[in-house]
Amino acid sequence: MTRYKLSKKDKKALVDEAVREVGAEIAKIIDSSEDVEVAKVKYAGLTDLFFADGVVALARFENVGLIPSLYLIYKRGVVPNYPSVLVDQGAVPRILNGADVMVPGIKAIEGYFHVGEKVIVRELDKGRVIAIGVSLMSKEEVESSQKGKAIRTLHYLGDEIWELSSR
Repeated sequence: MTRYKLSKKDKKALVDEAVREVGAEIAKIIDSSEDVEVAKVKYAGLTDLFFADGVVALARFENVGLIPSLYLIYKRGVVPNYPSVLVDQGAVPRILNGADVMVPGIKAIEGYFHVGEKVIVRELDKGRVIAIGVSLMSKEEVESSQKGKAIRTLHYLGDEIWELSSR
């Protein structure tokens, strides 16, 4: 993993991209950080990790783009304006082991999404964010289906991205 500090020009480009992909609040965290670094990674579709003052703030995935790290979401209390699915307690341990989100585990949907869009995964009981993924079905398909994979999990609590942040 190669890691280096971003130039002012590259930092500005990242902030502009973050505004579009994860929202202005998270982009502002990057912009206000003294030290912004990128680590080049090749792992399961992950291409870049962006560190803001030593903490993983963003991850870039092939064919998906930027997502915020869950550590940043919890540390700063800022959640991107993505649609959400709420999953039952039976699905939570599986998702926290890296499993994709299956239709039967989804108990509610907040917002609208098409195939290929970023989605927040929350636990039903307390509404806590447990993962971020990309939809494999549209909202209508999820609501009308009784089986199948609905969301490909990209990042979940306790994964490698989380571990890099919490050190």
